[in-house]
Amino acid sequence: MGKKRVAVIGASGLVGQRFCQLLSDHPYFDEPDLYAWQRSDNKRLEEVLRVPSNTISDSLLSQNLSLINTESIISEKYDAIFGAIPTSHEHNIELELRKAGNRIFTNSSTNRMLDDVPIVVPEINSEHMEMFRDSDGYIIANGNCSTIGLALPLKPLFSLGPEHIEVTTMQALSGAGYPGVPSLDAVSNIVPYIENEEEKIQIELPKVFGTLMDHAIVPPVLDVGVTCTRIPVREGHTESVTVKFERNIEEEDISALFSEFRGYPQDRKLPTSPEQPIIVQQDQGRPQPELDLWNGKPERARGMAVTVGRIRVRRDYLRFVTLSHNTIRGAAGGSVLNAEIALSRGLL
Repeated sequence: MGKKRVAVIGASGLVGQRFCQLLSDHPYFDEPDLYAWQRSDNKRLEEVLRVPSNTISDSLLSQNLSLINTESIISEKYDAIFGAIPTSHEHNIELELRKAGNRIFTNSSTNRMLDDVPIVVPEINSEHMEMFRDSDGYIIANGNCSTIGLALPLKPLFSLGPEHIEVTTMQALSGAGYPGVPSLDAVSNIVPYIENEEEKIQIELPKVFGTLMDHAIVPPVLDVGVTCTRIPVREGHTESVTVKFERNIEEEDISALFSEFRGYPQDRKLPTSPEQPIIVQQDQGRPQPELDLWNGKPERARGMAVTVGRIRVRRDYLRFVTLSHNTIRGAAGGSVLNAEIALSRGLL
């Protein structure tokens, strides 16, 4: 089987460049064609680079960025398109590309909540892709980066019957995109509100944990309280989580559920899949972005594991802290892994 031909739209942004990292020398996909907006048109990727150059192949670094134009992208007949364009632009572009039969793996939020766009967290609900078994074009979305970091450790806990979930996020500056939060707002400061973030988690989480029925996703009723904050950390979203269950629980059971959890990507040993998607830290001072951000093996899956620590149980309450890499697991890496799943399911 030959490699699939792919493109990245929005390649000049931080998430677009994470796509370039993850697609360099990929075993399933050719190095992508790159598209960006007018200000980056015809520049080489290396001229706009904001990630380490040694993580991207020389041939991709020297590639020119082409202007985003739906007609020219459609004419190329790509097997898959990875979307990393700003919210203000992506809605119509992605819909036009889908209408023309393209398969889009997007990080953009506008189309995420359309009824015919599943939000796929690879280890949790890859079966939702089956709604496209008889389709030519489709859009498969990532969740919000904080939704993903929360959903993964919640998945194994559903066997214990959670009644209520409460989360406070401490989100990195890079979650706001580049150039992101003004320095005078960020340095030595915590911003206790991020516009629309709390609503995104409350809406997206039930969709991720929904059931596919007759080509539609039926979400469960989840009682979720959310507070989202921005902290002066470059990358890595930390979340403090409290879960109330239907009955008393044991701390040893929780640690085992986290450590032993595996999903579809691990069963199939997909290239961007971490061998252990949830890593438990026993040290009470972990997880920390400085120490745990790039967890995940093998090398291609660095940054794809979620790290959990500070596990505390009191009767029917569980409290823990989770850390995820917001531009890898919470963005480009999740989409690349979703594309690998689609290929393994015969949908690419």
